[in-house]
Amino acid sequence: MSAIASTRVVHSARQPTPGSGNERRRPTTGCCIAARSRIADGASLRRTTTIARLPTRRVTDGARCLAGPEQLFQLADGGGFSPIVPLVSILGGFAIARAVVYWRVQFITASMIGRHVPPGARRVLEYGVGQGRNLYYYPKNTGMVVGVDPDAKEDLLIQVSVAAGVPFVAKTQPCEAPNNQPDGSIDAVITTGALGASKDPAAIVAEAARALKPGAPLVFVEDMSFGRGGVIDAIEALDEFERAEYDDGWATLPLLPHAIGVAVKRDTRGDTGVGATTKGAGDDFESSTGLAGKRSKKRRPR
Repeated sequence: MSAIASTRVVHSARQPTPGSGNERRRPTTGCCIAARSRIADGASLRRTTTIARLPTRRVTDGARCLAGPEQLFQLADGGGFSPIVPLVSILGGFAIARAVVYWRVQFITASMIGRHVPPGARRVLEYGVGQGRNLYYYPKNTGMVVGVDPDAKEDLLIQVSVAAGVPFVAKTQPCEAPNNQPDGSIDAVITTGALGASKDPAAIVAEAARALKPGAPLVFVEDMSFGRGGVIDAIEALDEFERAEYDDGWATLPLLPHAIGVAVKRDTRGDTGVGATTKGAGDDFESSTGLAGKRSKKRRPR
């Protein structure tokens, strides 16, 4: 008798006689294997024979790969991680919100630097320069940007400076340390992260005020989440600034508050130089942030 197998089987098509001692033990684990044998003696097609069946409450790695989201949280014993699903949803929503806030803040940063750094500024001081992303936002006729950062990578920053077309000098030092700029020599100070990360933001603000020209702006875009709440207080407490304006909506943003605003150094000389062109910096604040009507003015220290 010849036999033609539609699928290759590893056991004989002839079934052992019960009680002969040749019975094959049924495995308790493993995948479900079906063998189909066609007998060429004219007999009809033999039905599918089930050798072993997987326990219904067991989930294998292969099953997880093919399963949907709910099965991915299923335990090997058939239990579930259902309490984790809401947490994953919350974390996913927070990640999306954080990404949206990040790109919105980048847009605002570019807008504020482009608006408040006066055209033809001879020297600008930036705290927390990082990888130099803000260099692309400066007016192209800016004379020089001095970047202060404890982790400044000078080689990288020079490359970014060339690509942005803005002259740049890196100062690798703590932001709280004296910046060694002459009094009243800086046309604008930019800080995007240095105040929020500092343990002594008041020291940075005081150095910025000393170096700024009268009528020149301090532009700040600072993350205040995770307890970084001293940024606005440090700016408002300094009498050298004539006015400080920040966006109240961003400052009270749930989970991701930001201090976004501008403070103008008090002008007691009636200077008509480059620094004086920023006297209207606060007047343009709403249009630069894109959130009209949501600003808070400086509160006098108590």
